Amino acid sequence: MSSSPSPFDPVQTSWPTESGVIRKGMTVIDADGFAIGTVDHLDGQEVVLEGEGSPFIAVSEIDGVDGDRILLSPRGDATFGLGAQP
Repeated sequence: MSSSPSPFDPVQTSWPTESGVIRKGMTVIDADGFAIGTVDHLDGQEVVLEGEGSPFIAVSEIDGVDGDRILLSPRGDATFGLGAQP
């Protein structure tokens, strides 16, 4: 059995990842501590959130899983160019 998640399966409600087990209904928390959505399902390497337009986050953006929350890591490109000298 492969360790990578399978394509979307509407019956499945939990998915093992390197960061921990992701479950339908978990709250996704951004790096600033704000809730950005609720997990609907995992599709390949994307966590699809509930709501219109099905926004998603990449599994690679997950910093960890804490109880019923998915914690996202700070984005490396958020500080791109800060402190650079011309």
